[in-house]
Formats: sequence, structure tokens, C-alpha cells
Amino acid sequence: MANGKKTVVKEASFLMAAQLLCSIIGLLYRSPLHMIMGPVGDGYYSFAYEWYTIILLISSYSIPTAISKVISERIALHQYKNVQKVFRASVYYVLVVGGLGCLVTFFGAPLFLSTQPDAVLALRILAPTIVFSGLLGCLRGYFQAHGSMFPTAVSRVVEQVVNAVVSVVAAWLFTKAFASNEAEVAKFGAAGGTLGTGAGVLTGIFFMLIVWYVNRKLIHRRVFRDRKSKEESYGQVFRVIFLMVTPIIFSTFIYNASAIVDQNIYNYLMLWRGVPAAEASSQYGIFSYQFKPIINIPIAMSSATSTALIPAVAAAMASGRRQDAVDRIDECMRLSAFIAVPAAVGLAVLASPVIRILYPSANPWAAGALLAVGAVSVIFYSFSTVTNGVLQGLGHPSAPVKNAAIALVVNAVVAAVLVAFTPLGVMGVLIATVVYAATVTFLNARSLKRYLKYEHKLRDLLFAPLKAALVMGVVVAIIYWPPAIFLSHIFSRYLPSAGLTALAVVIGIFVYVIVYMKSTKMSDEEMRRLPMGTKLLGLMRRLHIR
Repeated sequence: MANGKKTVVKEASFLMAAQLLCSIIGLLYRSPLHMIMGPVGDGYYSFAYEWYTIILLISSYSIPTAISKVISERIALHQYKNVQKVFRASVYYVLVVGGLGCLVTFFGAPLFLSTQPDAVLALRILAPTIVFSGLLGCLRGYFQAHGSMFPTAVSRVVEQVVNAVVSVVAAWLFTKAFASNEAEVAKFGAAGGTLGTGAGVLTGIFFMLIVWYVNRKLIHRRVFRDRKSKEESYGQVFRVIFLMVTPIIFSTFIYNASAIVDQNIYNYLMLWRGVPAAEASSQYGIFSYQFKPIINIPIAMSSATSTALIPAVAAAMASGRRQDAVDRIDECMRLSAFIAVPAAVGLAVLASPVIRILYPSANPWAAGALLAVGAVSVIFYSFSTVTNGVLQGLGHPSAPVKNAAIALVVNAVVAAVLVAFTPLGVMGVLIATVVYAATVTFLNARSLKRYLKYEHKLRDLLFAPLKAALVMGVVVAIIYWPPAIFLSHIFSRYLPSAGLTALAVVIGIFVYVIVYMKSTKMSDEEMRRLPMGTKLLGLMRRLHIR
């Protein structure tokens, strides 16, 4: 388990590296999966997965966050007997609530997907994973509360590898065994693709049980030596878990409900406009299956910051160290900006070549247009994710609920107007998503100022990364676009385009770090705390830049 000398940023950086690897694996397997089930299957997969996600959020997704906060508070007070009691109670909780979520998903699938009935099978296959995800969340939350992100990080990578392999193999087997025409290829391909999610989660549980077994002696020794703390009853523990989990569930649910709201608004309004269900599914698949996974990479890294930040802030506040909590929040906000801003600029500049690399058989200009316009949402989603975690760690989980609910109403209105009364189609859903993320960010910032008297000045937070990112964007554009335009007979092919894109990205990252470092006068110690910071520092010294 982690010792107290490790900083939140170091733990977050470690988790970020694992999350980045998971996201890359997730993108890589989506290309062969897309080729198996086709663009219509992309839509079916997305429709099923978004419903699965929202029910998972309601039932058990919030368990790691809630458990890490509740346990970290007791660890700060050395109440190790109560720590174990909270963990056991959380397992009972997810077995009951997750089981109900599984049943609702399985039997309610035809109702949830009434406008897309061919996606029902995929959603039903996902149903049992809701229970498994809850159990995995309990184990991850336990170790996160102890300040150790290593088990969570490694288990995520293992989970994603198994998910990728099983998803592609199962999709291929399902289409070969059950599909007799193109429509059935989409249906059964999507169903097979969802099978990997459950296989990955089961593998993650197995890994976390190994970690638990390795640490069992230390865990038992701490419990045995805890003779001073007053042991809580299971009634008290369940009450604490319920009071902590319920607001976080509402917050996480509403924060992520925009996907389901947008999906239903889009489906019903496109049907109202006379667009066939298969065509609507194909268009929505570009947004949900191609655009979202790409922007989720930098957003997931901010989510890793939030995961590491919640127990640290909760422990600091429980011990009366308010300034320590503020310092950790400030450092993590800067880390989030350091990653999100250049990611947004880079994705906007290289939108179509990125799509071409990741989805060779897709239309790079259709998805590329969405990526170029929607890249700015990376910044808003990253900030809103971190501030959600901060508010939950401070013990104000109802604030993100209210803020996300207000933003959700704004999102629904914008999406409905743009889809119904303009020719934008799925681009209207994208614009509504950007508006939603920006609204949550603004409202969360206002809540932080109210509860903690903490205010992150946007100029100080964004000036250095935006300046460095704009320089990076110009360099990347110069490296990629002149050859791509004037030597199109060469760089329109996959391998030359991929090589040129990779070159532009590598040089762009290096330019960004150098300009950022010079602008902020970053010390060696600050740089080492960044993801891959030690290696970048070593490279700069070898090139005599540092």
C-alpha cells in the first residue's frame, strides 16, 4: 500500500499513464470491431452501451468514489476495524443494488431501446456485468482510500486487454454463427462486441483478489492493533454508505445522463423528420462510436486526477488541514489544464488524419469535422470532472447534482432545437454536448468558491498551457498539412499518413513541453511530477535544452 510520502499528483500521474494505455487499447480494438459489425452496428453498440452505462451509474459505478472517501476518513483517524466493516458493507450493498440493476437492464431492454430494437440483445448481454462492476469497484475503492492507485491502474490495463481481445473475437464468432444478412451482421456483431466488457471486468476482479491476498497480513495486523477506536455498527455503516453513495449516484448519473438524453432526443426527432432508423444509427455511430472514444482519452486522464484527489481531500479535511486540501486541489487543476488544453488543440488541428488512422474504413471527413468542432469539450469536461471530485471529497456531493441538473436542462433544450429545426443532425448533438460541459464547469467553479473559498483564476490556469498549445498547434499544422495537401498522392495512403501524423504529434508534444516549461519557469521537481516528466527532463538535458 502507498506510504504517506507519495503526493497526490504522483499517484494521479501513475493512474493517468495506465488510463492512457487503456484508452489507446480501447481505440485500437474499435477499428477491427467496426470492420466486423459495420457503421450500423456501431450505432447499435453505442445505443446499448450508453444505456448500460447509465444503469451502472445508478447502481454501482459510484461505489469506488464513495468507498474511497468513507474509508480514507477512517484511515486518517486510524479506525482500521471500521475500515473493514465499511468494505464488507459495500460488498453487500452492490450485491443487492447491482443485482436489481442487472434485472432492470435485462428485462427493461426492449423498453429502453424501443426505437432501436436490434440493439436489445447487446444490452441484455451487458446486464450481468453491472453486478461484477460493483464488486470490482469495492476492491478498487478500498485500495484507492489507502492512497495506492497501483492496483486500480494495473487492473484497468488487464481488464481492457481482455475486453479488447474477447470483444473482437466474440463479434466475429457471433456474426459467423448467427448472421445471414447485413442487418443481422450489425445486430449480432454489436452483441458479440459487448461480451468483452463482462470478460474484462471478471478478469479485473481476479487481479484485485490477488492484490488483496498479497496485502492480507498487513490488513489483518492493522485491524488487530486497532484497540482504541469505537467500532461502528453495521446499521451506522450502511447509513454512512447510503448517505454518501446516494448523492454521488445522483451526481454521476446526471453528469453522464446527457448521453442518454441526447440519444433519445436524436432518435425521436430524426424519426419525426422521416429518417430511417438504420441511417440514424449510422450517423449517431460516428458521434458516439468514433468521436467520443477519442476525446475520452484526455478526459479519462483528468478522471484519474479526480480519483486520486477525492480520498486525499477527504483525509485532509477530516484531519483539519484545509490549506493542504487547497494546495492539492490547485496542483491537480493545473495538471488537468496541462494535459487538456494541448489535447484539445492537437485534436482540432489533426482531426481527419487521426480518424483515418484509427478508423481506416470510416469517412475521415465526417468524423473529422465532429472532432475538430468538439475538441474544445476536452477542456470543459476535464475541468468539470476534477471539480466534481473535489466537491465530493469536500463532503458536498449535492452541489455537483444541482449543477449537472441545470446543465442537463440547457443541454436538452439546445439539442432539441438544433436537431429538430436545423440540418445539423448529429452535429447539433455535439454542440449541445459542448454547451453542457461548459455549463457544468462554470457552475462547479462557483460552488468551489462558495464552499472552500477557493477560486481558480482562469487566466492563471489557462494562460501558460494555451500559449504553449497554440505554438504547438502551428508547428503541428506546418509539419502535417503542406505535405498532406501538396503531396496527396503519397500521404493519402494509410501508412505515409500515419507516419506523418505520428511525427507531427511527437514533435508537437516536445514543442509544447519546452514552451510551457519556459513560460512557467518550471523547476526540475515540478517537471518530474508530470506524466513521463522524468524521461522528458532527461531527454531535454541530453539535448542541452535544460
